[in-house]
Amino acid sequence: MPSDIRHDRRRLLAALGLSCAGLLLPGRAAALQRTPQAADRLVVAIVSQTFFYVPLWLGLQRGAFRRAGIELEIVQLGHASQVEPLLSGQVHVAIATPESILQNVAAGGPLRLVAGNTGKLAHTLIARPALDSIEALRGGRIGILNRREGTFFQVREMLARHGLQYPGDYSVVQTGGVPARHRALLEGTIDAGLQSVPWSYQAEEEGLRNLGEIIDYIPDWQFVSVNASLPWAERNRELLERFLAVLLESTEALYANREEAAEVASRQLPTRRDYALRAWDYYTGSNALTRDMSVSHAGLSTVLDIQRSNGLLDAQASMRVEDYQAPEFLAAARRYL
Repeated sequence: MPSDIRHDRRRLLAALGLSCAGLLLPGRAAALQRTPQAADRLVVAIVSQTFFYVPLWLGLQRGAFRRAGIELEIVQLGHASQVEPLLSGQVHVAIATPESILQNVAAGGPLRLVAGNTGKLAHTLIARPALDSIEALRGGRIGILNRREGTFFQVREMLARHGLQYPGDYSVVQTGGVPARHRALLEGTIDAGLQSVPWSYQAEEEGLRNLGEIIDYIPDWQFVSVNASLPWAERNRELLERFLAVLLESTEALYANREEAAEVASRQLPTRRDYALRAWDYYTGSNALTRDMSVSHAGLSTVLDIQRSNGLLDAQASMRVEDYQAPEFLAAARRYL
């Protein structure tokens, strides 16, 4: 595994799930309840500590993956690519941005979106206190994940609406995900960056400036998806379906349990509990964290358009969102429920 993909400080195993109330609703548990046997190991990559992963952490806390016979190991990508680990089999599933998956498919590769996660943008452009407008970012340094995926394309669109063009009017700095970008803002190594809820709340309280919501500029965008290699998925169909079924139930549990979900978010991000509660209100109220884990057709179409207009997809690449997905695994997972 590439050296810039680091394991979490502790190995997150479903076998260590806490003795909380079971995740599955009465009458649904039998399909996912496994008889005692060696659990199936599943390596899942995440980008950073953000609210998008609360369903995953909630399922771990409730012991749901363990009961489904899954030993879950989580690795953190930072700004490293998900493509190579997925292709090599070092990572089985990545809950990450879809752009590099689209690029792989367009080049004839085997990667696919197998489910959705965050189907709307939940970011605010946060800047150093002295910068009171987007126009003031001329000559500034903007923090991004990397130049091929993530917030790079969204911030370019937002700044272009105010007459600022890349690279002539500002530079970009690859900081990694939202927590690393928050530190860079406080340290002054970048001037602005898109920060997701609830990090945006924390930023404002710490004296950083809110320059606007990205959703006002880009209403449709599939920001995070569940991604896998199609050959691996076909060889491990039943394991992937079990994983997606637990994630579906975990997402439903998040929607149904505000206090518990906020407690998990507060501990994992980490952030203050009041920020976590506000984040729950935002993500569930807007369905930004997609409740049924479907992929947004309009949102993925926007990503495809932006990728092609920026030269990251060939002009002949398909613009049919269906060509980049393998929805049959999520459909089968729903039958477990």
